[in-house]
Amino acid sequence: MAEKKLPKVKIEQLPFLGVLFLFAGFSLYGILSFNASLSEYVDSMYASVVRDGVLVTDASNGAPINPDLYTFEAYSGEEIFADVLGSYPNAVAIAYFKQQGWIAGYEDDTFRPDQLINRAELLTVLTSVVDVNFTGGVYENCFTDATNQWYAPYVCYAKASGWVDGYSDGSYKPGQAVNKAECLKITIDAVNSIVGVEITVPDAVSAKPYGDVEITAWYAKYAKIAKDGNVVTGSLFLPGTEMTRAEFVQMVYDTLVYGGVIK
Repeated sequence: MAEKKLPKVKIEQLPFLGVLFLFAGFSLYGILSFNASLSEYVDSMYASVVRDGVLVTDASNGAPINPDLYTFEAYSGEEIFADVLGSYPNAVAIAYFKQQGWIAGYEDDTFRPDQLINRAELLTVLTSVVDVNFTGGVYENCFTDATNQWYAPYVCYAKASGWVDGYSDGSYKPGQAVNKAECLKITIDAVNSIVGVEITVPDAVSAKPYGDVEITAWYAKYAKIAKDGNVVTGSLFLPGTEMTRAEFVQMVYDTLVYGGVIK
């Protein structure tokens, strides 16, 4: 068989071919660099979500049930904040809130989970959770003690939205600790303001949701939601218990799960 000869390249074609090969080289480099950068980005994002823990999986097939509902292995090396390790009871909720940018902790990288949360701090976090847009509104002078302080916009937005009512003397008492009944009511009302969330609050309840909640109590209808949605577990509700920062974050997290925000 006669050997096939390759066509000769004419001199006048060399500049064009040179540009073509140069373009092809840069394109290949760009594609490889993009793929490498994308892989690094995906790896870093995955690591930021699951950290050193494990995803919650379906026992039947091992598939992830929900990438948002991750858990941490209980070992001392895992650190979410300086004072919140992966073994902490509310670690998942706290880690999720930190990841979303809803909480940041203190300058010393502590979260102080056992510290009581007050009525101003609660609304600061909740307005971040529901992604409030303060643009165009004037949120001040809504209570005698919420005029132009740093927390006034959060408090006044919450009042305008019907989350809080304040006290009979016209005050809000922003520095006062929040009890469980108050916290639950405000949390449910706030989460219900998210587009697409419909947590039905009944007008009344016909049976005690918890052993210590009378059906005539103002918070009974919210306690029923907490019972139905496993937001508060156990046989007692303990409505007057003052909420710690960790307990508050857990309550909001569980309400978001019940409302379908975290799927």
